[in-house]
Amino acid sequence: MSGTIFRISVAFLVGVLASLALALCASDYYAQERLRLLAAGDAQGASEASRLALRLDPFDTDVLEAQALTLQQQERYEEAAAVLREAVERDPNNYFPYLLLGNVQLAMEEPQAAMESYRDVLELNPKATTVSVYLAQTLLTQGRLQEAKEEYLKLEREGRIPDDALYNLGRIEIRTGEAEEGLRDVKAARRQERSDLEDLEGPAKKQQEELLRGMDLAVADALVVAGRESRAREILSGSPSEQAPSLLRLLESDPDAYREQVVNSDIY
Repeated sequence: MSGTIFRISVAFLVGVLASLALALCASDYYAQERLRLLAAGDAQGASEASRLALRLDPFDTDVLEAQALTLQQQERYEEAAAVLREAVERDPNNYFPYLLLGNVQLAMEEPQAAMESYRDVLELNPKATTVSVYLAQTLLTQGRLQEAKEEYLKLEREGRIPDDALYNLGRIEIRTGEAEEGLRDVKAARRQERSDLEDLEGPAKKQQEELLRGMDLAVADALVVAGRESRAREILSGSPSEQAPSLLRLLESDPDAYREQVVNSDIY
């Protein structure tokens, strides 16, 4: 009798596993079908394929993430956020849905919620450099310079700070009483961006040249705040930036006003 029960149990288990395998295969099929329909411009068909894929594989988050990205592209942010929260519930140890949710929350103009999502990512993946940069940039847009600076400094100490983040760190330091440190970091970022210029052409090269002109002005700002006005004059006199002549006139007429303008200006 016990042998019969054992055989029935094994047969039942094999049947369950086979059904699960078939469901997962079908889920993969509908996930691929979603991509095909989306590429063909059939948004409704793609949505239906997503629904079937999710029903067949209750553990998958890839389809949810893809669905959320599509909704975000369509500016259906509330729906995208709801889908990503479902993905988080399915796999709370997967950091990627938190990252996508943070991006959607930024698009919804909910920076505090976005920062919480980015911190969730970093709790799961502390070495996610891009997310640390996103967090710092969001803090920066909220005027929370000291907190943003700490995030950038952490990346700098660990030797993984990107050039644009180093530039932002320098500009923060200029505004928070560390002009010499800011000057050092802006110059370091500028050297790297300058070295990348040789590999660019067309619009990308023009954009890089515009960035370098902005960096020149940031160097002049740092020099003025540090009290090194004569060197700042030299930089502004030789700068091709449209802003340089007016800044030079301000420096010549009222250095203190220039210094105050720099310290109180926003960083974008």
